[in-house]
Formats: sequence, C-alpha cells, structure tokens
Amino acid sequence: MFCRVLSKSGTLARANNFRSSFRPNVGGGLTSRPCSGSGNPDGSGNPNGSGQSTTDGNIANNGNNGDGDSYEKDIKTKILQSSLPHVPRHGWSRDTVAAGAEELGYPDTVHGLFRDPGAELALYFYSASNDSLSRLLRDGTLPSPSAESKAELNAFLTNAIKTRLLMLEPYLNQWPQAIALLSKPSNAPHALSNLMTLVNDVCYYAGDRSIDTRWYTRRIGLATIYKSSELHLLQDRSQGYDDTWNFVKRAVEECVKLDTMLESNAQLAKDVVTASVSTAKNILGLSWNR
Repeated sequence: MFCRVLSKSGTLARANNFRSSFRPNVGGGLTSRPCSGSGNPDGSGNPNGSGQSTTDGNIANNGNNGDGDSYEKDIKTKILQSSLPHVPRHGWSRDTVAAGAEELGYPDTVHGLFRDPGAELALYFYSASNDSLSRLLRDGTLPSPSAESKAELNAFLTNAIKTRLLMLEPYLNQWPQAIALLSKPSNAPHALSNLMTLVNDVCYYAGDRSIDTRWYTRRIGLATIYKSSELHLLQDRSQGYDDTWNFVKRAVEECVKLDTMLESNAQLAKDVVTASVSTAKNILGLSWNR
C-alpha cells in the first residue's frame, strides 16, 4: 500500500516501545477512537465533533445516578467547544477558556476545572477535527481508492491530508503555540494518540488491512508526512497554499513508491521500522521522556 519512513539509527528496544504505543488509546478519553490494526473506525464521536460521546440526555441521567465525572466531562466539552471562536484573540490559553465559559453563563473561574486549559483546548480541537475527517471518509465525501490504482491512492492520501490541514486554517497564526503546548511531556501522550487516530483512519479508508510490519511503516510514514506538511503550512505564503499542496503531493508519491518496495521485502520493512524510530520521534515533535 504505502507510506514512507525516514531512516535514522535507533535501538530495537526503542522500536518496540514506539510500536507498542500505537495500539492502545493513550489519550485517556481525549481522542475519538483508539488505533487498531485493521478494524473499522467506529466513528462514535458526537454530532458536534467533540470526540467525546456525551449528550444533553446524559446530563439528565447523570443527575439521577450521581455520575459526577460524566457530568463534569460534558460541561468541560461544552466549554471547550464554546472557547474555540476566542482562540484568534486570546490564543490557546486560560483566558480563551474563561471567555468560552462566560459565553455559556458560567463564571470565568470555571477554568479551574482544567489542569492545563490551553493544552486541553488544543487537544479538543485536534480530536474534533479528526472526527470531522472521519465522517467525510465514512460517508464517501472523500471516496476511497480502488485496490489496484496507485494514481487513485496518491490522490486519496493527498486529498485526505489537505482536507485535514485546512481545518487548521482559522487558527494558523496561533497553531505554533498549540504545537508547543502539545509537545510538553504531560501532553505528548495525548497528542500522539490523536495523531495516530488520524493516520489510522486514513490508512483504513485507503484500503489498508495489513496485520504485519507494514501496519507500522504505513502509519509512521503517514504521520511523518502529516507533521512535516503541517510545519510547511505554517510557513507557507503562496497563493492558496500551493507550495504546501505540492509538497504533500510529492511526499505521498514517494511514500507509495517506498511502500511497494517494502511489500516485497519483509526484512527490509522490519529494518525500516527499527531505523526510523529516532527520526520519527523528532519529526513528530513530541517529547517521549515522561
């Protein structure tokens, strides 16, 4: 199928740790779906794209059964959703969350519900955007490629990455701040889980049903392309972000070519996974020392 991995030395032990982190949902409920090897993404995010399946009906039920944790989670989700329009003015910050709370009629001190208000808002936005992309993939708005067509696969991957990146457009000026917040050791596991949810959904709808080493190479490769393209977009001053879309197109084409090579050489695929760990960690911009 696809996905390029950039090579750099790394130990087998680190490779195994890196691989194992892909499977579980390490986001503690902040992501829409856990990553899975070949299963269909369940798309269970709520209609508002929060990545957390809570509803007004749940509030009533929680009031009856005393489930305070679920009630608090629902309140926090509503506040975060209300806070997003304030990001261009206040950034990913406590002030933004306070403004969102006030808009709903809560006192601005309610931001105390959040351990790290700015980071939690960025994680919420990332998860909600993942849910939005998943719905587009699931309902066929972004149609899956045919199994035998490399051209369709290239176009699908390029379009999926472009669609997801464009969701950042309202917050491009503030996104470097979000990247810094999500790179903090306390937030990196959640950020990684959100990223792997994103690439796992794209891989699934691209037709990937692999259960071998290629499961990892494809997702590492696609994650690397996405993060590199995200950084490219932040610096792009071309008309309509044409420079970024050309970058994505070239990266995807190289990715698919390399995957074809790996498909016929299982040992090469294993070597690529092991060798790519350090480089992937650096490109993803995440801190792993926690």
